[in-house]
Amino acid sequence: MKKIKYYASVAAALTRQSIQSRLEYPFMLIGHVLANCVQWVVGFATIKFVVDSFGSLGGWGYESLAFLYGMSVLSHGLAVVFFIQTWYMPYCVVEGEYDMFLLRPMGVLFQFLFEDFNLIGITDMIPGLMVFFYGCAKVHLEVNAANIALILITLAGGTLIRGAVWIFCGSLSFWTKSTANFTDMVGALFERVSMYPLTIYPKWTQALFTFLLPLAWITFYPVKDILEMEGSVIPVPMAVIGLGVGTVMFALSCGLFRIGMRRYESAGS
Repeated sequence: MKKIKYYASVAAALTRQSIQSRLEYPFMLIGHVLANCVQWVVGFATIKFVVDSFGSLGGWGYESLAFLYGMSVLSHGLAVVFFIQTWYMPYCVVEGEYDMFLLRPMGVLFQFLFEDFNLIGITDMIPGLMVFFYGCAKVHLEVNAANIALILITLAGGTLIRGAVWIFCGSLSFWTKSTANFTDMVGALFERVSMYPLTIYPKWTQALFTFLLPLAWITFYPVKDILEMEGSVIPVPMAVIGLGVGTVMFALSCGLFRIGMRRYESAGS
């Protein structure tokens, strides 16, 4: 318990310092708020245009799509807040920036994740909340303890899945020794799978994103369960399964990172 308190205090101190440094440039923060609002609202407007023009999307109407889209943007914002630094893991490997963390008596990944709390990521959550509450109103979601718990669990699971994939992709640089990353490709996959119903894809693609690369658990299955769109034969809520999937994926990605650190060669001359 003492060790947990110590790590929590270090994480709080690092987070506070990071937020203070970000607030040194308030106009940059304001710019991100405006840009992200425009980006996500335009994306949602595009979905509305498609639904108005062609009817339902994979059996999902406009109301349920609004709720799905809002949940996706919220989990994206949370993942950006806590895990955006993983996008730069290849550069840390090539430039030897992990040397600093190795000199400290704490876990390297823990230090790396908490060193830069991305306050800018919160700006992604502002339009997400707007669309989410709009979707809640449209689907007439009942506000009760059960639904609130399922929503929070879904967001936690989705955030862990996103973070796990980013850590996994970044850890590959220990073997490739390259600054190339898969951020854009992974970001496109997240958007295609979490913001749209999985039913618009072929069966083999649905199986791929359910079992092999389980991105469908970020939003699709938990949201379908919350909205009671189909009767589930599984007694456990899909949100809980999604959190389990996220926890396992995150643990595996952290294990891969630790294995990769054994191959870390520091900075070259």
